[in-house]
Amino acid sequence: MIIVDADVHVSATAGEGEIEVQDLVRLLDENEVDKAIAWPMLTYTREVSQDNKAIAEGMRKYPDRIIGFGGLNPCLGMEKTLEEFRQCVEEDGIKGFKINGARDGYIIDNKNLTFPIFERIVEANLMVALHSGMNDPVRTHPWRIGNIAEGFPELKILMVHMGGVGVPGLHDAAIKIAQKYPNIYLVDSEVYRPRNILRAIDTPGAERVCYGSDEPFYPMKLALAMNKKLVEGLSEEEQKLVMGENILRILSLHSTLTVKAKKRAF
Repeated sequence: MIIVDADVHVSATAGEGEIEVQDLVRLLDENEVDKAIAWPMLTYTREVSQDNKAIAEGMRKYPDRIIGFGGLNPCLGMEKTLEEFRQCVEEDGIKGFKINGARDGYIIDNKNLTFPIFERIVEANLMVALHSGMNDPVRTHPWRIGNIAEGFPELKILMVHMGGVGVPGLHDAAIKIAQKYPNIYLVDSEVYRPRNILRAIDTPGAERVCYGSDEPFYPMKLALAMNKKLVEGLSEEEQKLVMGENILRILSLHSTLTVKAKKRAF
């Protein structure tokens, strides 16, 4: 089974509670994880470019292990943001972008602030990962991600945490929104109560859910152990989809069959 962690944060230089690319590769080896999506850790004050450069360098050094996503912060100004986007795409070969309105303090479906970025991502045929969570439901509520999915139906969207990060979680909304918009995929990192992951696998389906840890905010070792145990009752095909095949297919790095999940009683 191919295992891909679809939510890992790395930094150009590791401070307290942070990891660098080489730390990520060590964690992948220790936990027998094949690949990981790496996007910037970032603080609320540090600019994004240095972490993007470190991710691009890591992707070049470890092309079979690191799937690089750049970070973009539109609060730094649209001209600067679009230049960062250009460099990530044209010079660094970035596979997608992570946008976090909770961290950087903006509403993610603000048409003046974020929609020009989504337009560029669509033109480049890349995908976007969007933080969603109860830690900032005003700025990052799943229904805002639904607004983006409706405005850009050709844009492939990772709804990171599927409404988690905070309690009680916005998983009901996340699942309903993903069911409505087929271009939304759910990353199950930091989910409140693992049962919600099984609910997502039932509806909208196993082919729409991706394993992620949120390392270093949540230890990869614990997230991986939980997910492996959680999917034991699924078919072999469903397990493969959730644990790695889905994200590779979405990124056009691999192809796989669509499998309909069996219903479970909770």
